[in-house]
Amino acid sequence: MHKKYSPENTIIAFDFHDVLVNYNWSKIIKIFWSNNRKFKLFITLLNPLIWWDIIKLKYQKAVSEQYIVLLGQKYKNLEPYIPLGIEIANTQKINPKMLNLLKNLKLMGYELQLFSNIGGVIIQDAISKFPEIFDCFSKIIVPSQENKYIRKPFDSAFINYLQENNNKISKKYIFIDDKSKNTKKAEKFGILGIRFKNYDQLIQEFKKLGILK
Repeated sequence: MHKKYSPENTIIAFDFHDVLVNYNWSKIIKIFWSNNRKFKLFITLLNPLIWWDIIKLKYQKAVSEQYIVLLGQKYKNLEPYIPLGIEIANTQKINPKMLNLLKNLKLMGYELQLFSNIGGVIIQDAISKFPEIFDCFSKIIVPSQENKYIRKPFDSAFINYLQENNNKISKKYIFIDDKSKNTKKAEKFGILGIRFKNYDQLIQEFKKLGILK
C-alpha cells in the first residue's frame, strides 16, 4: 500500500529532456547546416587536445553544457560556437500532453519542480523559449559552474536536491525521469522514483498513487 500523496505533503520533480520535451532532429540539422561557420568547426575539431578533453568529459559523465561551454571557454577557436551549441541544445519540441499534465497538477495545488541535468547556462535560454513549461515550476535545480556541475546520477546531486528543499522531512518527494539509473538512485534518498516511458504510463502511475483519479 502506497503512502497517501496530497498537494499538502507532496513535491513532484520532473526531468526535462525526453520527459517534457524531445529533440527536434530535423530542425537541428537545418540549424547546423545553415551556420556559415560549420566547416571551420570541422577544422577546429581536428585538434587532438580538444578530443582528449572530450574523452575526459565523457569519462566524467559530464552534462552537455560542459562540452559546449567549458570547451568553448578553454579553446578560443571554439568560443564562437557556444551560442550555436546552446541553440541546438534547446531545439526541442514540447510534449503537449505532459504540458497539460503539469498545468493540471499545479491547479490541483501540487508543488512542481524541475530536477534536470540541463545546465545553468543552457537553462536560461530554455526558460525564454519554453515559458509555458517553466511557469509551472516553483524551483529549478540543475548543475552549473557554481555548484561544480553536480549531476544525476551521482549521490551529490540528490543530496543537493534535498538541501535545496531544506531537507523537509514532512514532505514526500516524487521524481519522474526517463533513466532508470536516476530513479533508482532517487530511491536511495527516500525519493519515490518513477521511470518515465510515456504519458499514458505516467498517468497510470499517478492513479496508482492516488494523485489522479
